Amino acid sequence: MTAATADSPSPRPAKRGFRTFGRAGWAVAVIFAFLYAYHLWGGVANLIGVVSTFSSYGVEVTANIWALVIGYAVVPVVVYAAALLVGRTLRNGERAVVFAIGFAVVSVISLGILAIA
Repeated sequence: MTAATADSPSPRPAKRGFRTFGRAGWAVAVIFAFLYAYHLWGGVANLIGVVSTFSSYGVEVTANIWALVIGYAVVPVVVYAAALLVGRTLRNGERAVVFAIGFAVVSVISLGILAIA
């Protein structure tokens, strides 16, 4: 190694994050947001439906039912936010895989909650 190369700083790769998401990266995030919104809508619909059905029959909604229904509505938001944070430094194909895995996790959790209820 020569003295000239030892003193010069090595070029650092550009930082990747939300600022370097790009249009294609945001397009991937928005497309998967619609898929996650499907489960979110199901959770909100069940929240409204379960509470109204229980009240129409005069049955008190217990804490366990509240936990299941609120969990069913909150899981898509939490997993989407986690996938967005994990995928912020990845390339678009890798980001799509992270969102798809997150969507699969949301689907499994949602079906598990529906099976419990």
